[in-house]
Amino acid sequence: MSGDKIRVVIVDDERLFAELLRVALRGAEGIEVLAVAHDVRTAIAVLNELRPDVVLPDATGADLARAIRGSLPDTAVLVLTADPSAVTLNDVARSGAVGHLTKERGFAEVVESVRSAAAGEILFAPSELQRLLLESAATRKEIEPLTARELEVLRLLAGGTSTSSAAESLGISTATLRAHVQAVLRKLGAHSRLEAVAEAARLGLVTLESWTRERPSPPRGGEVVGGIRPPSPERP
Repeated sequence: MSGDKIRVVIVDDERLFAELLRVALRGAEGIEVLAVAHDVRTAIAVLNELRPDVVLPDATGADLARAIRGSLPDTAVLVLTADPSAVTLNDVARSGAVGHLTKERGFAEVVESVRSAAAGEILFAPSELQRLLLESAATRKEIEPLTARELEVLRLLAGGTSTSSAAESLGISTATLRAHVQAVLRKLGAHSRLEAVAEAARLGLVTLESWTRERPSPPRGGEVVGGIRPPSPERP
């Protein structure tokens, strides 16, 4: 991250929603909205130029994640969708995105999730991991053996540990940690950390019980991003 600010780009073809989200995030401590784009093509150009920490796309997020995962591996894609169908969630999970939220989620949860995404956490529910696990069981394949350090990294990922915390726990730099993550993804034939955890669970390298992150219920009291007003006033 640049300084103490989490640098964010919003991508949404619903201009009103994108503007509400921009205004609301400007009122969140430690978050800076760099730009807003309204289509994938424009977004890719903006992202390659600004290289943000987190991008918040709409339902096109899976396409965007696939387009940038090679050129911007350190940019976390957190998808905001109005369509939480199984097909959509599966596409998002396999795209390289770190997670998704429905647009009905409260603003406080969006802010928390942006911070978690920037820290390197995976934001999928255990039920989504279970679905991927069942699907991966139908396409069993041989994998290249993981090293002892790669197994350590994988188990930390499966426990929901953030990038910085995992690096600190192992006594290595975040750059080295990310290199190990990329090696794990390659060996497991995975495009995202979630896919890697699902495949590792199938192989018995991690257990589903270690996947403990659950989303809180949406906040009450009108904190809805897609509503009429943002939850906090715009700062000058």
